[in-house]
Amino acid sequence: MSKVLGCYCVLLVIFCVKIVAQQYQFINPIRFPFSSVGNPYVGTFVAIALPIDIRGPADLFFSANFESSYGLPENQSLLTYPPIFSSTRGFFYKLLETKINGFGYEGKPCLQRAVCEASEYTTLNSSVLGDILHILLTPSSSVKEDAIDDYIESEEFGRKKGHCKKYIKQCPLSILNLFSKVKNYV
Repeated sequence: MSKVLGCYCVLLVIFCVKIVAQQYQFINPIRFPFSSVGNPYVGTFVAIALPIDIRGPADLFFSANFESSYGLPENQSLLTYPPIFSSTRGFFYKLLETKINGFGYEGKPCLQRAVCEASEYTTLNSSVLGDILHILLTPSSSVKEDAIDDYIESEEFGRKKGHCKKYIKQCPLSILNLFSKVKNYV
């Protein structure tokens, strides 16, 4: 035990001598990580995979990957207030529009179609994914803001008319049909 403690003490002394010799200022590595190569960052990666029903010995999946990386501050002077990003539903819908545009479709009409289709049939209390879709695709459930008026109109159209033919012309892709299909089992 004393040998292990001795090794720790020697390593601590070497580390302190190295810091003093190179005249580094000690920063809190937990709150403000340091990177000698570049700015420190943290990243997230989410993959959603859905099975595709095919006949045969192989399995086929449709997957969508979402990746992001965020630069971390190296000291407190780099922090800003208020935060740079917004936490409103309009900002979230704008992000989804941009992602849909990246797939080659018109972002706003396709998202309006998804909101309309989600309001035709409620997914509330059906499953965890259904609850998440209900929260994300029900703009009237959040604080009123001008940026989402078109989406609230789409939601009301789907609820009142019971169909979304108005949006099918503008966007051929049904985002909700990528996840599931509503069937009549009567």
